[in-house]
Amino acid sequence: MINFTSVYNIEESDNVFIDTNILIFLFSPSFVNSREFQVEKYSSIMSLLIQKKCKLFINELVVSEFINRCMRIDFERNFNKNNDKNFKRDYRKSQEYKDTLKIVINELNKFLKFSKQINDDFINFEISENIEADFNDLIIADTVKKNNLKLLSDDGDYEALDIDTNWYIR
Repeated sequence: MINFTSVYNIEESDNVFIDTNILIFLFSPSFVNSREFQVEKYSSIMSLLIQKKCKLFINELVVSEFINRCMRIDFERNFNKNNDKNFKRDYRKSQEYKDTLKIVINELNKFLKFSKQINDDFINFEISENIEADFNDLIIADTVKKNNLKLLSDDGDYEALDIDTNWYIR
């Protein structure tokens, strides 16, 4: 494993919102294949965040995206190999779904043990007619800004939302 710790600037006072893609890289079941360099990089960052006792946050959107994405990947790769099945009609009623969901929830709970859930304050979120970004990313960006958090994400779309996702680099 490559040691990235010398290039990271993580402080004990950092309050960090963890995006879905990071959870997928680090806490998804083995059938969700992430690129090795992503896993190594974000494993090193997560280890430093935990070691320095930084506060880690997620919201219900991240939980929802994590579960749904893992379940969709399992459906596409393992259940619907012949492209003849329906996610809701066939997969959700299957034992494969139940078994996979149990694994996904177990992996998610590993992260939830050392993180906190934050209210995204959606009741005060202003929905615009001119949405040019992923709606969930807008909610996450709003939560990060309102709570003065740093965002750990591998999603470059946040740059257009004025969120620095490379804050940890020296």
